[in-house]
Amino acid sequence: MAPRTILVSLIMMGLGIVLQTTLFSRLEQFAIIPDVVLLVVILAARWLDPDPALLLGFTAGIALDLLGTTPMGLRALVFVLVAYVAVRYTDRTESNPLNSALIVAALSLLGAVLFAVFGTLFSLGSLSEVNVLRTIILVPIYNGVLAVLVAPVMRQLAVPRSRTLI
Repeated sequence: MAPRTILVSLIMMGLGIVLQTTLFSRLEQFAIIPDVVLLVVILAARWLDPDPALLLGFTAGIALDLLGTTPMGLRALVFVLVAYVAVRYTDRTESNPLNSALIVAALSLLGAVLFAVFGTLFSLGSLSEVNVLRTIILVPIYNGVLAVLVAPVMRQLAVPRSRTLI
């Protein structure tokens, strides 16, 4: 794996954190915002080796835990689990934008459900609350739509083109 892929993933993670905590927090629609950082972790995990992908998920989660009000390590745990599933079960080849959007939406759904379940265990809310159900439904949709825009850009920046001789 190229160091370029790791560097681009870290830069995109930082940009995602800034966008999520500033711009997207002001654009709340139905009191739910897209999880841009989770989107970046999912997309990067498709191109990174397993260890850097899990480390990226943990780093992104801890950074959001430090900036938010959730218990320390809750998002880190969720992001590591989602990154693991992304590394383990998604295709590592190039795919079309629709395929990327569906994969991101499915993994975002997993992340939203895990966050709701773990949040319930840590007494942050209940699975029966309306806002939790909205989050589980809307975050995967938002992330899937954003993936159509973000995946090609990340692929272009992160995945080095192989040079072939004719």
